[in-house]
Amino acid sequence: MLQSMRQGAQGTTAKIIIGLIVLSFAAFGLETLLPGGAGTSVAEVNGEEISPIALQEAVTQQKRQLIGILGESIDPAMLDDERLQPRALESLIQRALLLQKASELKLVASDAQVGKSITAIDAFQLNGAFSTDAYKSVLANAGYTPERFRRLQAEDIVLTQLEAAVSESEFVTQRELSAMADLVAEERDVRYLVIPEGTLLESEALSDSTVQAYYETNQSDFLKPEQVVVDYILITPDDFTVEVDEATIRQQFESVRDEYTVTTQSQVSHVLLIAGEEESESDFARRVSEVSERLALAEDFAAIAQELSDDIGSASQGGALGFTDGTAFPEEMESAIAALQSPGEVSEAVVTDAGTHFIRLEERIAGEAVSYEDIKDELRESIESAEAERALLVAVEALRDLVFNAPDLVGPASAIDAAVQRSEAFSRDAGSGLFADAALREIAFTEEVFEEGNSSEVVELSSKRFVVLRINEIKPTQVSPFPEVEGEIVERLRIELESEALTKLQAVAEQALIGGASFESVATTLDLEWRVELATTRLASQLPRPVLETAFAMAAGATSTLRVVAVPGAGHALIQLARVTPGSIAGLTASEAETLMSRRSMEQQRLSFDEYLKFQRDTADIIIR
Repeated sequence: MLQSMRQGAQGTTAKIIIGLIVLSFAAFGLETLLPGGAGTSVAEVNGEEISPIALQEAVTQQKRQLIGILGESIDPAMLDDERLQPRALESLIQRALLLQKASELKLVASDAQVGKSITAIDAFQLNGAFSTDAYKSVLANAGYTPERFRRLQAEDIVLTQLEAAVSESEFVTQRELSAMADLVAEERDVRYLVIPEGTLLESEALSDSTVQAYYETNQSDFLKPEQVVVDYILITPDDFTVEVDEATIRQQFESVRDEYTVTTQSQVSHVLLIAGEEESESDFARRVSEVSERLALAEDFAAIAQELSDDIGSASQGGALGFTDGTAFPEEMESAIAALQSPGEVSEAVVTDAGTHFIRLEERIAGEAVSYEDIKDELRESIESAEAERALLVAVEALRDLVFNAPDLVGPASAIDAAVQRSEAFSRDAGSGLFADAALREIAFTEEVFEEGNSSEVVELSSKRFVVLRINEIKPTQVSPFPEVEGEIVERLRIELESEALTKLQAVAEQALIGGASFESVATTLDLEWRVELATTRLASQLPRPVLETAFAMAAGATSTLRVVAVPGAGHALIQLARVTPGSIAGLTASEAETLMSRRSMEQQRLSFDEYLKFQRDTADIIIR
């Protein structure tokens, strides 16, 4: 399929076109192709601009999170940019506001804090230790440079400081704790009748004739919305299979060989000394001298690091920093590491922006070049994938031109060796298969396609799929056939009849209680099982959750007023609130009181920070474009 387009993508003309596209990206940059062009912004927060690129990155991050949570079962409509952009933009606005406030308060994150934060991330660990290779690989896959990731980590640390400063200023008074304890420790005596599943209706209540009669009487309830059947052309990367020869792979290997070369790795530890704000130059120099002298006496490096290093993160591990390939640390450190010749050798004092370091070489692993055979298959797959994608893009551009004035899709499909497919009927609100995508259904019902009978534009879906569609048939609103809605009618009737039966049962029971009958005698009269739980609380109860929640929502004292609630898997319960005993903090154990205090404190801190954020937003100058 699409053989002619595959051949075209390999030809000289196609390659020239693709080359010009690539050059346009290189010459003008990606920003100029984003909405609004270069130099525009999607929002301003107190004069600070939020760029389209930042918004797109936030949207992409949300997509990654959704895919990570839902996997392949995710609804493609959930990944629609327009759906995700408002939430992503709001998160960027909130972050900008909080970072501005943190800057105003002069909150900062030290290099040591940032380093400790990064080395503690599980994704960067290998065999329980920080791995420079894993660090770079994970960042590259996520589209981050190490410098940018360190900046984001520093911002996150500062934001955590700000949140802690606001939230932890909250406290819970004894009166608040007492009021909450009164609520939590309140005890209730609850009785209820058990109405088993399937006992409310007679067998003939949902007979075929009853269901049919309901359908005939209420046909207006079962109108099928206006639907369409469309013809469409779908092209995907799988439609293109491009084979490359050995010479092309070999040529690619020669051009990327250096990228696959494993550079020399040095495992190092350090002692870091940072001058304190109140520390004099002479006192700091004395500390540096002390470390230098003790190292000269061949004292244990790890012990010195644990005792004297100001880098808390590495000090607890004897100063261990992990491996570097010559780019992980500041230039001054890397130069000193490169000068160390053998494991165990320690550098002289090295000064960087972070402080003064003494660096010990623990291990050095020689670099290794990759062989052609090692990566031949990977290169082949990469080249074939790239060539197939180029062929796909050429096909898409051709299809756009072909369908513009075509009277149908047959001609364009034939021209690119594709097939015209036909959908099942779908409405504006629901569809199956490809048309489960709400955005695609919306296109089918646009004025240009639905009313004027034109072909749609070529639309890009997820996973680099492209589709163009045209209306084949319009199905007007009509009553759904009985077999299609029979199940819905049965369920509707069941709910209605069960509700009527429950209402009658409740009325009979309440009248009996008003007349002086006991709850037990009511249960006997109605031939129902009854159950009781005394002194139940919100936190400690054997009651089914729906019964518990309903009982604590009922007013005290009205013992003849019953409530009905569904109990999943068991049927229904007819509930009586027999007695209420007020709660008291004195009735709580020390552990329960501590748990209650902690829970209330966390709730108050969260509410406090939410209000703080709301205030910052309300008083900010925010422009959304």
